[in-house]
Amino acid sequence: MSFWILPDEEETAANVDAFLRGQIKRLERQAGMKLINLSSPQISGMPTSSTSSNRQEEKLQRGLNAMEALQAIRYTMERTYGISPQLLIKYYIKEESVVKIRRDLLIDHNMFPKLKKNALCQFADCWEQTQNKYDWHDRDRIDLRVFPK
Repeated sequence: MSFWILPDEEETAANVDAFLRGQIKRLERQAGMKLINLSSPQISGMPTSSTSSNRQEEKLQRGLNAMEALQAIRYTMERTYGISPQLLIKYYIKEESVVKIRRDLLIDHNMFPKLKKNALCQFADCWEQTQNKYDWHDRDRIDLRVFPK
């Protein structure tokens, strides 16, 4: 595929929206915390029994991986530009209503869908760099952009 082919904005925005809606909730459950409350992990109550240590270790590792993925999502949101970081964080992390977001960010009713689509497309573009920063394996990488066929 040519470097110069632009992603389809509508399909890319829909893809990112589905990704954020689905993954944030799933990862929060695995991490045992909401993205808005995420900070450095604190480990306590480590198992002392050798019979359950492998299961506990796997569970802990899944939780840590989920926390890292949540941090990567937040990092990517913050790497977008203009009003996009605020819009993405308020909509997907804080789960504020569209009315409240429009009021807080002084967005006209008719402009919100366009600004949201733009923010989602920016997220898709920034996601590639985030995956590089976190040095994820190829099997864990996804391209959120949708290109015309």
